[in-house]
Amino acid sequence: MAGIKKEQILKIRPQAIFSFCALVFFCVFVYQAMGWRMQARLYPFVIGIPMIILAIIQVIFDLKGIESKPEEGAAPVDIQRTSTVEPAVALKRAVIMFAWFLGFFFGCWLVGFSITIPVVVFSYMYFQGKEKLWLASTLTAISFVFYYSLFVKLLNLPFPDGAIQTWLGLV
Repeated sequence: MAGIKKEQILKIRPQAIFSFCALVFFCVFVYQAMGWRMQARLYPFVIGIPMIILAIIQVIFDLKGIESKPEEGAAPVDIQRTSTVEPAVALKRAVIMFAWFLGFFFGCWLVGFSITIPVVVFSYMYFQGKEKLWLASTLTAISFVFYYSLFVKLLNLPFPDGAIQTWLGLV
């Protein structure tokens, strides 16, 4: 390849393939939302369009072989294990956190978002966070008012009712 500088040769590497797959995903993500009404396509557009731009930039960087230079003394991974926490304690904490996540998702399915959000916020702050009753109650009320005002009233997003309401015919 006479006349082409070494920096101009594009390299198809695993990183470039992954970045290209991400680009295709976000293009499909936005394309599928094109026919939706404006309120429904707002989220895919707000998230998808910037991600398409960033994915294009990343594909170009990966094809050109441009990589970020690690800082001196920085670990090659994002997550660093600590030697001050026993593995059994770390496992217990991880299990507890996943239990909260699963409880939230199960609660959303069972009774719906509008009931689950304040219950989980209060329960987590009071039982897991060991906050005082008045603080947990106050912050729960503030978070619920914020959630309800923004998502239900202002954006008018339809949140599905829970399975219990559906089974009992309350909807």
